[in-house]
Amino acid sequence: MSNPIYDAAWAAVPDVAHAERQLRKVEQLQRAQGEVLSPDMARRKVFDEALAAVTAGEEFPEDIGKAGANAYRDALEAESQYLGLQSAANSLRNQLRFLRETQAEGALEALGANLTEFLAEVRKHVPGLNGVRSAEEAIQAGGKAPEAWKTLTDMVGRLRAIREAQFMTLRPLGDGQRLQQLRDAGHFEVAGLDRSDVPADILKAMTSGHYDVPYIVYLASAPAAWVPSSFEELEEEAVMPEYGVPDGPVRDLNPAVTLIPEPPAPKPTGAERAPVLQH
Repeated sequence: MSNPIYDAAWAAVPDVAHAERQLRKVEQLQRAQGEVLSPDMARRKVFDEALAAVTAGEEFPEDIGKAGANAYRDALEAESQYLGLQSAANSLRNQLRFLRETQAEGALEALGANLTEFLAEVRKHVPGLNGVRSAEEAIQAGGKAPEAWKTLTDMVGRLRAIREAQFMTLRPLGDGQRLQQLRDAGHFEVAGLDRSDVPADILKAMTSGHYDVPYIVYLASAPAAWVPSSFEELEEEAVMPEYGVPDGPVRDLNPAVTLIPEPPAPKPTGAERAPVLQH
């Protein structure tokens, strides 16, 4: 399914935008060309039609050779067009895969700008809510609350599209399973996430992707809401809160070394005497 935010993010990367325009042009030419016969089949079709005409009582054409040659030449041009377009489409698709891996930072930067703009727009409507956390509360509160709630509800889908575009952009850059784990843990949403500081309902929305108005209001107030610039940056931000400095005493996991003392020197018994040397 198409994601306009994903497409717009990559449109901000000139090399990718150019390759995508050329691919669309090639694909349009492919659709317009229709069925293509090989030169041999096109020439054979002329011969078969001439024989069918004779069977139907018509005269065999004297210029059968010229007609066959013309059909062959036209089909050769059409076949060359087909092969050229096919080669171009395959090459452009490969180029786009390469560019989406090597120039992803530009698209992620564009997504980050989109998220910043989105959160700023959310903040404009937050005062109108007057602290309500459900549609029922908004109706009961009256004033600007119902309109603000409706506007923010309509905006939830945009955040979902931003995050999906973020996932689509990051997925080719690393381990897809690990990326999903980081997303499920909430690191996709906030840099340096400390789960113990997040309310339970907000954490549930953050880790499931089932966003609602209270969640986008929370995210708009979170100073670390982000789109990472790379897969590696996402990994680095996720590691510290999970594996940082422990609360308890540090246990030394180095192997213990036991020193073995040297044996004591023997004590004199009095029976010792110098050896007798005989000549």
